[in-house]
Amino acid sequence: MSQLRTNPLRTMLTLLGVVFGVGSVVAMVSIGEGAQRDILATIEAMGAKSVHVSVRETPDTEIGKTINDSVGLSRHDVSVLEREIPGAQAVGWRASHSLAVTDTAVPTGEIALYGVNEELFRVHNLNVARGRALHAIDARSGHRVVVIGDALARRLFSGEEALGEVVRLDYSYFEVVGVLAPMGGAPAEVVEGEGGEGAEGLLGGGGGTSGAFDASEYDMSALVPGEVMFTELAPPRIYHELDMISVEVGSTAQTMGAKAALEGVLARTHGGVRDFSIVAPEEILRQRQATQSILNAVLISIAAISLLVGGIGVMNIMLANIMERVTEIGLRRAVGATKRDIRNQFLGEAVWTCSLGGALGVALGYGASLLVGELAGLPIAFAWGSTALSFGLSLLVGVTFGLMPAMRAANVDPIDALRGE
Repeated sequence: MSQLRTNPLRTMLTLLGVVFGVGSVVAMVSIGEGAQRDILATIEAMGAKSVHVSVRETPDTEIGKTINDSVGLSRHDVSVLEREIPGAQAVGWRASHSLAVTDTAVPTGEIALYGVNEELFRVHNLNVARGRALHAIDARSGHRVVVIGDALARRLFSGEEALGEVVRLDYSYFEVVGVLAPMGGAPAEVVEGEGGEGAEGLLGGGGGTSGAFDASEYDMSALVPGEVMFTELAPPRIYHELDMISVEVGSTAQTMGAKAALEGVLARTHGGVRDFSIVAPEEILRQRQATQSILNAVLISIAAISLLVGGIGVMNIMLANIMERVTEIGLRRAVGATKRDIRNQFLGEAVWTCSLGGALGVALGYGASLLVGELAGLPIAFAWGSTALSFGLSLLVGVTFGLMPAMRAANVDPIDALRGE
């Protein structure tokens, strides 16, 4: 190994293939694992047993025909789904309203105001940290009450108790009866549903009529009874009265069946117009896993090429070492070293070289993944199993590409080696 240490530049150049091969695996797996965990967290926030129906944007050229056949998402759809979807445990809905006036210090554009039914709290996993959720009696009796998100409560009342306070929403006053627990969700990726129907906009941020569902948006939301919102703040829209309908079923395994049932029922109630998008959390996970499989295949190919190049470099430097150290080999054989001793010496040097490259590759991969995560805002999760596998592959490269030079060194004739001196 002293020969490798006395030529550090040549050794480092030889290691580049191994370093980049291992580093690419560690970096990409860390980024992929972080994205996978982020998707799972989002699915959990959405409700793993829920199927979500959102508004699908209609091209301007088709609006005239569309509104003649369909009124979009409506409370009528909710009542039909409650009756006809097998295994439906709860059906929640929400409608958004853009505030124009408020007496708070928070700009109206930063407050997501939704009119909801009481089931939405269950279906969207909205936990009330203080106070209570909205009840059916609030809608029936026209109570002007509101449940606000954790971040909105802190901004409105500077950490003081929000319960019992009154806030102005447009030209009506609502009493705060509950504060949601922090959501802390994150938007998932856009996926394409079966049959070419997209889930566009469903999981992105923002409110309005896009039907977006980012769990974290509830942190800055104000939830009022839907019927009260239609009476006090804004009448129901003629087209797409609701922004989202969510149906909870008994288990995650039932979500894909519920999605198919929803498509059939809504196609009938909407006169065959596809002005809605449906997505199930399990579908998002399947799409993410499919994407990850493709990424892994590309990653493995890149790593294999890098490691092959690195292995050839290792073999090259070991063969060069043999030519430079023929006399050393002859002397060792003359004083009693066996072929096995010579083979193990050179094989050990090859493995040591590749293990150094593997360690540097792991460090490079971690550093690169942290840098990408910081610059791109991506979640990062280090997968120790994949890291160990990558390091093990570097050792395998050392054995595979170091064995032939080691055998060649072991077969050097000691008499010819000493005569060459």
